[in-house]
Amino acid sequence: MISALQNPQNYRWIILAVCFFTITFTNGLTLGGLVVFDRELLNYLSEVTGEEVLRKELKWKDAITLWSTAVFAYVAGTIIDRIGVRKLMMSGLLILSATFYFYAQANSLMDMYIIHIFQGMVLSMSGMVINVILISKWFNNNRGLAIGVLLAGTSVGNGIFPQINTYLLTVSDGDWRQVMLWLSLIPLAYIPVIFAFIKESPQDVTTEECNDDSNEFISSSTQSGFTLKETLSTANFWFLSIMAFCTFYSILAMIGHVFLMLDGEGYSPQVSATGVSIIFIGGFIGKVISGKLAEMIGRKLVLMGGVTMMLLGSILLVSAIFYKNPLLIWIGLTLYGTGWGGLYTLIQLLVADLFGLIAIGKIMGVINIIDTIGGGLGPLVTAVIYDSTQNYLMPFLLICALLAIALVSSSMLKIDDQAIEQSR
Repeated sequence: MISALQNPQNYRWIILAVCFFTITFTNGLTLGGLVVFDRELLNYLSEVTGEEVLRKELKWKDAITLWSTAVFAYVAGTIIDRIGVRKLMMSGLLILSATFYFYAQANSLMDMYIIHIFQGMVLSMSGMVINVILISKWFNNNRGLAIGVLLAGTSVGNGIFPQINTYLLTVSDGDWRQVMLWLSLIPLAYIPVIFAFIKESPQDVTTEECNDDSNEFISSSTQSGFTLKETLSTANFWFLSIMAFCTFYSILAMIGHVFLMLDGEGYSPQVSATGVSIIFIGGFIGKVISGKLAEMIGRKLVLMGGVTMMLLGSILLVSAIFYKNPLLIWIGLTLYGTGWGGLYTLIQLLVADLFGLIAIGKIMGVINIIDTIGGGLGPLVTAVIYDSTQNYLMPFLLICALLAIALVSSSMLKIDDQAIEQSR
């Protein structure tokens, strides 16, 4: 049993499981899980300031998280080989715990803005980029499946934490400070798991019975690809980046506002939280199946299919505003989330497949800067337009336009599936 686990072909599945739960906690706690506190925070801040706090003022915190992630992600991507993934992950989880502890003490918007700077740092140290880099190093065969399963962790976290946090708010009689303290314990409890099981690369797992196939697996996983300079000169990089910008804007705008939108339509907090969860349940399904499906029927086909589903979902949501039809809301959110899950996996997979692993940390860092700028603008611009118009029609029409641009951009990508498989 022990010798079997010492083979990197087997141990990589343990790495995947640990990374799955890491990304579940980091993304679920900092992104999807926090939106259910928005109503309580708006009421509290309006009470202590003596004047109405607008949604755009509150949603600055979401933008700060994403833009902070963009700043720190490139740094994390460039120093990962010197510091090591395990140390970065453990440090990130420790900071995450501290942010929730201090959230419970926050008394102003400025306090919250500062906390969200550090939550952005958490996402760069133990979030999506670091975990995808680690999984790409460990998985040569089945990389699409592995990245899909990994990224499904973001949907699991963002899907279950709105429900968990809504329940905790209920049992605490709406005491959001107490709930924040409870949440601070989760990342602390997971740090020992990171310490015990995370290995930096397949070379760190050795066995006397390691055969030629394992040695070939180790060398082929890390020794090919483009430099950052070479990558920046390719059209594929910019088409991929434009698509990432538009789709990150769109998904985070929706995640950041669907709870408030449903709440404003008169739905209960639990039902409104379900709207958030539907996006991430759909995302979970899309992420799990898209990576392997892309390797079977073609990356570009699956990618464009995901963007198309998001676009159709956004059109249904615009229609729901016109016709006041709840069914259109639920179908639209399901399509939106499932499409997002599929294309989100493909973006990460294509970074490794199109540009290789030599400079993957730097390349993913640059793309992360671009997409998180879009992601940060999404909730903020949506809030600004809502505060001006007092409805979500115009912000959702903007989302439709951006998704149309993303669809065109994805169609321009040049992807040779056969060449990718041969280069692994």
